[in-house]
Amino acid sequence: MNMKSGVEQAVYALLVLTRLPRQAMLSGEALSQQLHVSPTYLQKLMRRLVQAGIVLSVPGAKGGFRLQASPEDITIYDVFMAIEGVKSLYRSTGILEGMLQLNENSTCLLSDVMDEAEYAWQTVLKRQTIASLHRELNANCSTDDLMKLDSWLKGAIR
Repeated sequence: MNMKSGVEQAVYALLVLTRLPRQAMLSGEALSQQLHVSPTYLQKLMRRLVQAGIVLSVPGAKGGFRLQASPEDITIYDVFMAIEGVKSLYRSTGILEGMLQLNENSTCLLSDVMDEAEYAWQTVLKRQTIASLHRELNANCSTDDLMKLDSWLKGAIR
């Protein structure tokens, strides 16, 4: 499986937004600079998060982004689905059928295994939330580093 970097970037954008004071907005430009991400690409990611109801976008000079959903309610799976979209990680290409000259209705031997793996993967992603990652960030980063981030946020808030 090759997950696009957009999922990672979206998760970290949400972690930054989690640190915002209530009702504060953060511009896409400031967020892209902090994450070292192309502003155009970040806008595309944020648009998808807005469409999924995860982030609120307010246009204009005083506008920007903030969380719409509670961090406790945003799973990593929700972020994955917003960025990557609904699709199965595995799709049989019919190699077995062609190799053994089976009919089209034959079952791919890998389908059940891959379905089970995908279910397990989804279960783990659904168990982790932006709030749980935020708690890990607070527990594993130095106070100085978190203070730098919060100080940057204070200057970037709209």
